[in-house]
Amino acid sequence: MNINFKKIKLKHSLKNKLFMVILCVLIFNVILSLILGTTLFDKLYTNDKINSLKSGIDEIKSSYQTKDLNQLVSTITRQENQNISICIFSLDTSSGNGEVEYYSRQKYFSQSPFEKDILHLIDRLWSDNAFLDLSNKNYYIINDVNNHFDNNITILSKIDSSNYIIVQTPIKFIKDLSMMAIKYSLYISIFTLLIGAILIYFIADKATKPIRQLQIIADKISNLDFMDRCNILTNDEIGLLSKSINNMSEKLQDFVSQLMVANEKLKDDLTRQEKTDKMRKQFIANVSHDFKTPLTLIMSYSEALLDMNNIDEKTKREYLNIIISEGDKMSVFVQELLKLSQLESGMIELTKSNFSINEIINDTIQKNKIITNSKIINVDKNISDNFIVFADYYRIEQVFQNLFENAIKYTSLNGKIIISTNKNNNTNKCLVKIFNEGNFISDEDLDSLFISFYRADKSRKNMGSYGLGLAIVKAIMDMHGENYGCKNIDGGVEFFFELELANFDMD
Repeated sequence: MNINFKKIKLKHSLKNKLFMVILCVLIFNVILSLILGTTLFDKLYTNDKINSLKSGIDEIKSSYQTKDLNQLVSTITRQENQNISICIFSLDTSSGNGEVEYYSRQKYFSQSPFEKDILHLIDRLWSDNAFLDLSNKNYYIINDVNNHFDNNITILSKIDSSNYIIVQTPIKFIKDLSMMAIKYSLYISIFTLLIGAILIYFIADKATKPIRQLQIIADKISNLDFMDRCNILTNDEIGLLSKSINNMSEKLQDFVSQLMVANEKLKDDLTRQEKTDKMRKQFIANVSHDFKTPLTLIMSYSEALLDMNNIDEKTKREYLNIIISEGDKMSVFVQELLKLSQLESGMIELTKSNFSINEIINDTIQKNKIITNSKIINVDKNISDNFIVFADYYRIEQVFQNLFENAIKYTSLNGKIIISTNKNNNTNKCLVKIFNEGNFISDEDLDSLFISFYRADKSRKNMGSYGLGLAIVKAIMDMHGENYGCKNIDGGVEFFFELELANFDMD
């Protein structure tokens, strides 16, 4: 079952998974920032503010001890600009008597009716034994969220033996800063989330694009389509995988091409084998039929000779001649069959030598002169050049004899046969051609003439041929490794074969 993944929109693709994972991380970061902001920002700001107040106290104390009023005023003003109120006062811890020297809400160094708030705060600190605690530490810190000290962060510190400083800052101011930080942090996180989601989508798409291409190419390979190749754009694992898939595609293409060629060759071989088997079966049937006639005649005339007591000499000789004639026909066929079997099995080896092809042509024409004269066949020769060839003389004589007999057989009365030799300039070999006037051979028969046991004439009315003559030609020419064949030309049919020219070069 072939599935075209290219046409399927994957719901859980790698791109979507990668996008969703990173998006979830961003959303988690926004939620975590919100939770941490609401739970920790307040404490972080408070601790930071307390440390800032301590630093301010230390700076004021340092300026106070220098006795430089301008420096002290400058330091106090700078601290007050940070939403801090400052009170500097003296106190006798044994008697509880004291005097306010400076208070931020008055902005001058003298007593006034507004000092009652700070006096109330000092009284509270006195009641809580805050001044006694300063003997063991530098700061007494009150982070009051229960309105005990007006919702302020209050720090008490000792300047010298009788002077003290109190700094305060509203807790609400810290909470407002904390909430503002949370709000803008949330805005920034959401903005980052939106921009990040868009960027991540395109980055995920670009990052997974090579993988999607690999999937498409792999799908085509699974469908035996090896035309496309993966683009190798990087040197990372995906680039190496792309290169491996390209190599695999090339090797598979070569392998499949070889398989297809082998398959076509196998189909041709099977077709040829089927034709050969069919012809062998037809041959056996024909031979059985043709053997039956001479055997029947031989047996019939032999039995007649045995049964006839007073047979005259003339009749006896006639019967014996028929028996001998039919036996000779069978003997000739068996010899042809054995000859072909020896040639095809490689039992016969070639004995090559230099000889004149004209000699074989002339001798063969002369030996068959009685047959050609009986059919009034005119044999023309065009063999002016005396070609010397290098081949097996006896086997080439068989080749020419079989082709010449075949030409005589299929040439009608008063017909014509033309024998010619010339040099094939393309192959630099001697080309021998035997043309006979007559009917064309069908294309189907042309392809099968040289196959063993094949005859274009299916009637088989005589014992003169069993389709072995041309098969013997094929076997001999294949042993020589030379070209041969048959074709229809104007007026008839032409058989041909090539032979290697003799080499008389001297070293």
